[in-house]
Amino acid sequence: MKYLRNYFLLLFIISFFQCTTQNDKPRVIITTDINNAGGDPDDKQSLVHVLWYADVLDIVGIIPDYWNGKGYEASMEVLDTYRKDFEEFKFGDKGYPDPEVLEKRFARDPQSARDMIIQEAMRSSEPIYLLIWGQMTTFQNALFEAPEIAEKVRILTIGTGVKYGPVDEQVGEECDVVNWNGKGRNEIYNDPRFDKLWWLESNWTYNGMFMGEGPRIMFEKLSTYGSMGAFIKTATKGHDWAQYFRVGDTPSVLYLIDPANEIENPEKGSWAGKFKKPFPEKRPNYWTDDNGDIFWDYADPCNSWENVEKMYAYNKNTLFIRRQSMYDELIKKLDQLYK
Repeated sequence: MKYLRNYFLLLFIISFFQCTTQNDKPRVIITTDINNAGGDPDDKQSLVHVLWYADVLDIVGIIPDYWNGKGYEASMEVLDTYRKDFEEFKFGDKGYPDPEVLEKRFARDPQSARDMIIQEAMRSSEPIYLLIWGQMTTFQNALFEAPEIAEKVRILTIGTGVKYGPVDEQVGEECDVVNWNGKGRNEIYNDPRFDKLWWLESNWTYNGMFMGEGPRIMFEKLSTYGSMGAFIKTATKGHDWAQYFRVGDTPSVLYLIDPANEIENPEKGSWAGKFKKPFPEKRPNYWTDDNGDIFWDYADPCNSWENVEKMYAYNKNTLFIRRQSMYDELIKKLDQLYK
């Protein structure tokens, strides 16, 4: 009996440590429209940024789904800078994954991307966080192919809701126009099968990453940290308007790494900004930009579009007021990493 008790005690200890290990780092898949066809250099900056946190995130997949824009090749440029710093500064001794391991986690085509999402979603009872930096069609295709993964994934999207700013009159009124990354968004949102999908949608809040002089100051500071930091600048060559630390996609990362954040409570506010659950009964797991005291009709923004500038400014500020704290922590982290 004594040996039996010891056996079960051993099983309990093994199980405990397995669970602890599984829960220690959020499992993450990133879809990104990084490319070499032009576009916004913040995609390359954002990939550098998230790889600096590869010690605290379990990055199980990266999907460069701008397939016709050499997205995979653009990703490998970033990974090459990681490889150089990994070797020179002994990242492996500091808890970072081997670059050869990471390279195998990049999808090469649309089918492998869908398979990656489905397989990783079903692999564990723990949720997987899907950070969507760009259009949503890759996730839409995976979700429609395997609707059961809706219960397994938690998605954080950037700029996928309603567009703000001047648009071509032939497209329609601003309040009706899908945002920059909105392709595939409404197909998911309007499908009642996915009303309970866990979804944090940063529609305008992410723009707080661009405000003021802070991003330009960080641009210069970060460029001194190894090959990855230098690439923060290199990525913006040919883009005179982008000479600063943009990383507009990575508030989704900030949400997961903010040490003061309660991941289950987007309404509290974090490095990613502050969010609201506008339809708690119909969509109990959906959050988007908080409106504070501003009147805003989430069901039909056109009914409150006279308040759009106030809403836009308030959304950005909920991220901006916490941004310096994130900057300080990043510099502190890099000072240790590049010793």
